Amino acid sequence: MAFFESIYRFVGWWIINIDQVFLVLLLSAGALLALKRRKWGKRLLLISCCGFAFFGIVPVGLWTLEQLENRFPKVETIPPDAKGLIFLGGSFDAMTTPARGETSYNLAGGRFFRFVQLAKQYPHLQLVCTGNAFEAETAKKEFQAFGIDPSTVLFEGNSRDTKGNALKTAEMIRPQPEDKWVLVTSAFHMPRSVGLFRKAGFNVIPYPVDYHTPGNYEPLFFIGLKLNLDAWQASSREWLGMIINYIRGRSDEVFAGIR
Repeated sequence: MAFFESIYRFVGWWIINIDQVFLVLLLSAGALLALKRRKWGKRLLLISCCGFAFFGIVPVGLWTLEQLENRFPKVETIPPDAKGLIFLGGSFDAMTTPARGETSYNLAGGRFFRFVQLAKQYPHLQLVCTGNAFEAETAKKEFQAFGIDPSTVLFEGNSRDTKGNALKTAEMIRPQPEDKWVLVTSAFHMPRSVGLFRKAGFNVIPYPVDYHTPGNYEPLFFIGLKLNLDAWQASSREWLGMIINYIRGRSDEVFAGIR
C-alpha cells in the first residue's frame, strides 16, 4: 500500500503540475538541439509547444473546476435543527503569514470570511474549526479580530489533509446520525470533502462558498494560459483525490452529490 501511495503521489504531482511537464520537455528539447540531436529535440519541442498552446486556448481547467463548483447548490438558509458549523482550514498562507508577521490569505481565503459571516448570523450553532496547528492558531487570532470569541469554537489542529479533517473532527465531537452539521468550504473542494465527512459518520449539509468560476462557461476557446493552468491545478487535485479516496475506501462515493 505504501508503494501504491508513493506511485500515486509521484504521478499525481506531475498531472496536477502539468505546466512543469511542458517546461521540462521544453528545456530537454533545447538541450537536445544544442547537442545536435535534432530529431528528438524537435519532437520534444513540438510536444511542449502544443501542450502550452492547448492549455492556453482550451479552458479544460476552468471546465473541470466549474463542474466541481456546480455539484452542490447554494444554500439560502440553514435548517433550524442544524447542530453546528464546520470550517475546513486552508485559507491562510502558511509561508507569508509568519514571514510578514500578519495574516495573509490564499486562493481559498474566501471560505474563512464567509464562515465568519455565518457564525455571526447563526450564533446559536456550535462552531468547529479543523486544520493543522498553524491554521488553528491563526484562526484563533482572526476570530478574535472579527469579534468571535475563540473559546466558543472547537478547534481540531492535528490534521494534515482533508481525510484527517474528517476523521479527527469525528473523534472530537462524535456526531450522531440524527445530527446535522453544516460543512463550510470552497465550492470546488466540497465534493471531495463531503465524501470524506460522510464516510467519517457525519450527516453533512454542504454549504459551498468561495466560488472561482461564474458557473456557466460556454464551450468556447480563449487565450488565458495562466488562468487555465491555475484552474487545472486546483481541479485536478480534487478529481484525483476523489478517485483515490474511493479506491482506498476513504469515501463511498467517487463524486459525492446531493442525497
